[in-house]
Amino acid sequence: MAEIRYVFHLPDGVRESVVLEFDDASFLLRPPVTGEAEEWTALGFHICPHCPLDATTHPYCPLARALSGFVRDFDRFYSYEVAEVEVETAQRRIMAKQPLQAAMASILGLVGATSGCPHLDFFRPMARFHLPFASEQETLFRALSIHLLGEYLRAGGQGDKAVGVAGLQARYAAVATVNLTMADRIRAAFKKDVVVNAIVILDSFAHAVPWVIDDALLELRPLFDLPDQPTS
Repeated sequence: MAEIRYVFHLPDGVRESVVLEFDDASFLLRPPVTGEAEEWTALGFHICPHCPLDATTHPYCPLARALSGFVRDFDRFYSYEVAEVEVETAQRRIMAKQPLQAAMASILGLVGATSGCPHLDFFRPMARFHLPFASEQETLFRALSIHLLGEYLRAGGQGDKAVGVAGLQARYAAVATVNLTMADRIRAAFKKDVVVNAIVILDSFAHAVPWVIDDALLELRPLFDLPDQPTS
């Protein structure tokens, strides 16, 4: 079982540790071990208009259920309050001092990608190689790379099959809808704004991606203008 640990040194002096466990093969998040599910995690509570899940087989929103394991612990803070955050993976340990909304956006992105939400599942390969506190440019590079690699692999790994970024805009449009509805769900269930503003950070990027893909590709192009490989 793979594990990623977020340790928050919070403004009130309390240390909160969020341990996320993932299936080694699929990298799906292991469901939280909690008591009775909270009302706000029900699939029908502020359900996304494009949700393909059926409440008879999925009584809970997978993303809300995954978040319910830890977000309540942060509802006593405001989004602008600063915390020291450590992220521990099998490969590295990263530390940052950030507003809680930025730190929470990092863990929310990870949880969303691995929660089983059909519209966020596209990000699961990125989560497998999680980069905490990534910049917008880093995230866009990773998203483009994962999308193109996925297109290539789904085409059977054939180098002559056409791959492109046309489907990426549609994916991010679906993600933006999830973010909007999840923010409504969180507002209805929580008092303060840490989690909502973390979603807003993720959502601002999701809305921007369809408009910046072409410019990003032009900006990245010079990095791939490599000299011809020498012949042996």
